[in-house]
Amino acid sequence: MATTQIRPPERDARPTLYPHRDPQDVLRRLSAIDLLRALPAEEIQELVPRVELLRIPPGTRFIDEGGVGDALYFIETGTARVERGGAGVVARVSDGSVIGEAALLTGAPRNASVYAETELWVWRIAKAPFDELVARSPNLRRALEDVAARRAQGEPAAALPSRQFWVATALHALEARSRGVRPWQALMALGLLLWLALFANGRGFVAGMPTPAVTILHLVSGLLLLQGACEAFLLGVERFGARRRWDGFIAGTVGSLLSTLPEFVVIAFLVRVEPLAAFVTAVVAIFNNALIFSLYSFFLPKDRSGAFAMPRSLTVAGGEILIAGGAIALIVGLVMMILHAGGEVTVLDRFDLIGIATILIVTFGYYLYTLMQYYGEGLDDRESVPPDPRPLGYDPHLRGILWMFALGVLGAYCGGEAIGGFAESALSGLGWPTIPTAAMLAFFAGISEIIIVYKSHRRGELGVALSNAFGGMTQVMFLLMPFALLMIGILGIAGGGAAYTIPINVTTMLLMVLLFPVFYALHQYMEQEKQLTNLDAVGMTGIYVLLLYFLFTSPS
Repeated sequence: MATTQIRPPERDARPTLYPHRDPQDVLRRLSAIDLLRALPAEEIQELVPRVELLRIPPGTRFIDEGGVGDALYFIETGTARVERGGAGVVARVSDGSVIGEAALLTGAPRNASVYAETELWVWRIAKAPFDELVARSPNLRRALEDVAARRAQGEPAAALPSRQFWVATALHALEARSRGVRPWQALMALGLLLWLALFANGRGFVAGMPTPAVTILHLVSGLLLLQGACEAFLLGVERFGARRRWDGFIAGTVGSLLSTLPEFVVIAFLVRVEPLAAFVTAVVAIFNNALIFSLYSFFLPKDRSGAFAMPRSLTVAGGEILIAGGAIALIVGLVMMILHAGGEVTVLDRFDLIGIATILIVTFGYYLYTLMQYYGEGLDDRESVPPDPRPLGYDPHLRGILWMFALGVLGAYCGGEAIGGFAESALSGLGWPTIPTAAMLAFFAGISEIIIVYKSHRRGELGVALSNAFGGMTQVMFLLMPFALLMIGILGIAGGGAAYTIPINVTTMLLMVLLFPVFYALHQYMEQEKQLTNLDAVGMTGIYVLLLYFLFTSPS
């Protein structure tokens, strides 16, 4: 988000109040105040609308010795001098300094006067609205009493959260407590209107649309509905988590899994249209998510050594699942190559597909169990997992939860049907080749991972965003792809015929064999000192781009 633009107006003789509209910018500036950062971010964020931005002309006395301690001032830019009694100037304070912090704790009389030595831009927090907020929040009141008691006894302050984590939690709380129609709901409504128009066109209720227009509208409608379904499921899980008092790790894990439901619906519709396209879409989504992970690594803040520390559970349990994924993909790919060389077996049939799918799903189930065990040890950095949903202020009422889940199911079904219609129009009506079409579908089917990563990064929850970027890849490998294989295998058993198999050819062999370097490279980079650097990101990006290039330029 853009920061507040400050343009000094004509000078006057008194402080001038200026509006501010960017909550993220305000919270980022307030995070420099240790007193505020010692208080719960999910509660203190309610101060944002009441914080004032002031311009104070040079020479103005804005704090009087002996006066009432009615506000805290945070200096954005400029220099002020502090004078006490007959001692004259006792200190000078400038950018980033806090004046009158004790006012919010005790309201005691001012012990010095403060003058603007240069033009000052300050953020002012009045004691009255601060006291109102404390009175409404027992949690905030207890935290404030603890800070006051520590200071009175000369004890060191409790460990403060990082400024980034504090701001991220406050922004999450702002988002959780927002009411009214959200942008994603408006976009989802637009997608539903397009879907209804396509439904009417397909039933002959309106004049027939040309095939290219139908294809494009199916794609746009599906994309809007799928993003809406993902958002609805995420919000529904957070509200349910607040109702059940889940911690952030459980709520985040369940939300990440449930938000992939639209992808399963897309695959289900694709299997009915073209089984091979469904399989290719699922596998290519793994490559896409690996590329997203590597590209996102560039945006992570690095320390002085140029590295970003990985969340512990991700490096431990994640490394284990990468080994399993790479080994399974390599085994299946090598077997396909041997069968292809022999010439007698030309497809993976129903029982092959169901067997592979079962192994993948069981492996993922145990991975989740192991992940929760690692997290339960309490050795993870608290800032690498999402905050608990209940303190954030999510609405826990059952009616709202059911409404969100119903909206998610509606969006997933209609969006999946629209993407299936796009695939049918593209493959049958326009004659597009299967592999490039499936690659395009893989991007749209994986929109949920992109949404989760974007939302987490925008709030500043970088560890959460990185974990979700990684989780998107493993969930596709161990859930979405086996789901496609299971559907194809089951429909083959149900009498679907030879169409419900996976042909063993150059393309399908490459898809499986090239998954091995995807998992191997990521595992090696993650294991190296448990950190990611820009060099790692460059290496991973180059590897994944090269794999995609050979995948889509090789003859089928």
